[in-house]
Amino acid sequence: MRELTPDEQAKLKRQAERLEQFLAELMPVLADFAERLGLPNAVMIVANPESFLEPTDDFMKDQVIETEDREWIMARLGYFIGEVLVQRFGGGWFLSDTPYSRFFLRYVVGKFEGGVNRRAMIDPFLVADTYLAEPPGRSLPSFLKEVEAEVMKA
Repeated sequence: MRELTPDEQAKLKRQAERLEQFLAELMPVLADFAERLGLPNAVMIVANPESFLEPTDDFMKDQVIETEDREWIMARLGYFIGEVLVQRFGGGWFLSDTPYSRFFLRYVVGKFEGGVNRRAMIDPFLVADTYLAEPPGRSLPSFLKEVEAEVMKA
């Protein structure tokens, strides 16, 4: 593993210090998102994100995402996608501290258990960004199946 530059060391320290806050925001941000979508039992979205997949897809599939709304929606979808993947594959959130990784200094999900690649790492916010770039008619369950296929072969 290569040595980190002083700038990388400082960024890594900042991101590591923010990880606890990032994780603490997850539940309230997701519950607020589900509530704003008008979904029942919004606070259950973290306990059982899979049950919110179809209703979230129903809402998002034909949405035209305005530039001023994109970052807000992407952040919430990133948290949501991350939680779906964490619970599907028995993984967790962490900070990628591997300098040669394309996700270096990003909050990712991974360290999966079971029949998937334990070294696989996914940036849910990149997945959300890519999903939102799809034209209306997009399918979040189909999109996540593609991500799942990548995790299985990674």
